[in-house]
Amino acid sequence: MEIHTAAERGLLRNRVFLALWSAQILSMTAANALTASLIVLVAELTKSNTSSSILILLAIVPAIVFGIGAGVFVDRTDRRLVLIITNLLRAVAVTVMLVLGESVTAAYIVNFLVAAVTVFFVPAEAATIPSVVRKRDLLAANSLFTFTFNGSFLLGFIILGPVVIALAGFPTLFAVITGMFVAAGLLCLTLPPAEPAAEHLGVDVAGEAARRGRRDISEAVRFLRGSPLVAWSLVYVALTYMLIAIAGALAPGYVREVLLLPERSVVLLVAPAGIGVVVGLGVLNAVSARIGHSHLVGLGLGICSGALLVLAAARPVAGLVRRASGLGEGLPYFIAVVMLTTFVFGIAYAFITVPSMTLVQEELPELIRGRVFGVLNVLVSVFSLAPLVIVGPIADLWGVAPVFIGSAALVGIVWYAGRGIRQGPEVAPS
Repeated sequence: MEIHTAAERGLLRNRVFLALWSAQILSMTAANALTASLIVLVAELTKSNTSSSILILLAIVPAIVFGIGAGVFVDRTDRRLVLIITNLLRAVAVTVMLVLGESVTAAYIVNFLVAAVTVFFVPAEAATIPSVVRKRDLLAANSLFTFTFNGSFLLGFIILGPVVIALAGFPTLFAVITGMFVAAGLLCLTLPPAEPAAEHLGVDVAGEAARRGRRDISEAVRFLRGSPLVAWSLVYVALTYMLIAIAGALAPGYVREVLLLPERSVVLLVAPAGIGVVVGLGVLNAVSARIGHSHLVGLGLGICSGALLVLAAARPVAGLVRRASGLGEGLPYFIAVVMLTTFVFGIAYAFITVPSMTLVQEELPELIRGRVFGVLNVLVSVFSLAPLVIVGPIADLWGVAPVFIGSAALVGIVWYAGRGIRQGPEVAPS
């Protein structure tokens, strides 16, 4: 749908836009493939859920540390230059894996460096779009970028990373990722130079930006206090992102400890979940006109909690069956059940996230929108950071089941606490 709309708008004949869009596809696919490979590599080397949690933490911390400063930096420098340099810096960072070899330390360093650089790439890219398309085409352009942003996860995390690792190994994948970042940087070379910044970086500008940031957050919090529907929608989105972060940290250990398969088989969990998200989006398009956004969110929360409980029960149930029947590694029945459960989890993710974001966009006044999404970024970081500190050690000590049970309980609490708001006057679905 997004590509068809873009074609109708003439965006696919805009060479500058195509260069920026292609750079996004290459760089985001490469970044997702890198994340998939490092998760598997660390899990194989350490056999530790804590080590995997640390890896994910190192990808989140840069957004907290550099997030606000990155926006200030991008607004006061040549965005084209930022896009070129950030892609090339990420290519250089990945070569560390080729030089130092397959080690946990190298994986941690590369993951942090790439995440830190990406914090600057994302706002530079978003700020460049309005300068390369006509104002009337901006909505179609942003829709296309959002579509490929999500699609790059499927391409990189589920297809490119696992397939190349299985067929050719980690060094080949790192070389491919390096080439993709370099190609993205070269594409950005074809973009027109940015207009000179009205303000240049300096102590005064940075101080004013910090004061403005605090003031904007205060205004957003005041708005959210008076709009509980929007506030709860942000909580739902942050909750799903937290669950994805936990799943990313524990997935290799789950494959190893529950399914008794190699860590590289993590695609058995990730692929069904990704397909579930796509199916969930299709279902939403079919039923959203008849079922309100809030009811869809409530349904998604219930399904999500149930799926997490099934995943928690898989290991003890599988152990009982193995002892009773003598069946060995890779018990096909439980692999199929777990894959089906992650598929259902993907559908639940779509049911929670998409209606919640739609409610936010429908209810937010234009003037407050950016500030509220800034609060969302803070919520996502806080929701993800705190659990990741403890879930790895818990999984190493007592297994993954307590983590999934705790996650299911948290989802249930959020479902119960927000039910009064969801059952209030419904916003008409768009």
